[in-house]
Amino acid sequence: MAQDRQRVVLDTDGGVDDLAALWFLATHSEVDLLAVVATAGARPASLTARNAILLLDLVERPDVPVVLGGSGPIGPVPGIAPVEMHGAEGLGSLRPWEPSRGPVRATAEELLTDLTAREPATLITTGPLSTAAALIDTAVRLNAPVVMGGVIRRAGNALPRAEANIARDPSAAAQVVGHPWPSPGRLVPLDVTMTTTLGPAELAALEVAGTAGATLRRMLDHYRSYAPDPGNFPCHDLFTAMLAVEPSLAAYEPLPLRVDTGESAAWGMTVADLRPARTNVSAEQWPTWQIATHPDTHRFRAALRQAAIPNDR
Repeated sequence: MAQDRQRVVLDTDGGVDDLAALWFLATHSEVDLLAVVATAGARPASLTARNAILLLDLVERPDVPVVLGGSGPIGPVPGIAPVEMHGAEGLGSLRPWEPSRGPVRATAEELLTDLTAREPATLITTGPLSTAAALIDTAVRLNAPVVMGGVIRRAGNALPRAEANIARDPSAAAQVVGHPWPSPGRLVPLDVTMTTTLGPAELAALEVAGTAGATLRRMLDHYRSYAPDPGNFPCHDLFTAMLAVEPSLAAYEPLPLRVDTGESAAWGMTVADLRPARTNVSAEQWPTWQIATHPDTHRFRAALRQAAIPNDR
């Protein structure tokens, strides 16, 4: 029933795995996708919005508004090398086509305040947290967010100890992590997304999943070519979207968490207190987040294949 569907807002920076996450959320029968927020990251917010609209056109969801979010970081950022895996336009090797519409004229705060006036929504972030930080302490009613970002026990991908979404706006990430959410937020770090992969069977399922699935598969062909093993490749944002809908796809470890904004060697690092006996102030003053661990790759792949089967919304 409609009232049982999960109310979500996707905050994205418009790369290929972001579009895979959007495809999943926009076509899932148990998800009420209220809006897409286009936040600047590796590409401008306007391009991110266009890519979201192109995908929504393919899945015939003109009812989902796309709104421009943050146009850049709210604080200092480290230098990060550009990424090529998403392609010049964020569509893999595909060239953009004409979208059916543009983003709505309202601000993200105005749109989401209206959409959450009666009931809160869960914010899923798959890009920098610039917009999410701006929405804190506004009239927008949000549940604890699900954040794709960070590293806990492994190396980063943007910097030695920093993941790209966090490193593109560490100040915003620090605000979101430090906010007193009504319940602990969920962090989906590279520790789990790098090991949760898709393979040939999932690509084959997308190929026969209508125009949207086949187009997404072509984007993923470019995206996966940059993976260490293109035959079994991670799709970070898709796994995060699935985890937001089905939390049991992973286990969780509650850990005190902060983001390093000190412009040092650890700039942009998600610093978790991993000590077995926490005796100093961090245990009391650092916010606790639920850190995703031990992902179920078998179920992740099965969920993708299931999502590729056409269904009536």
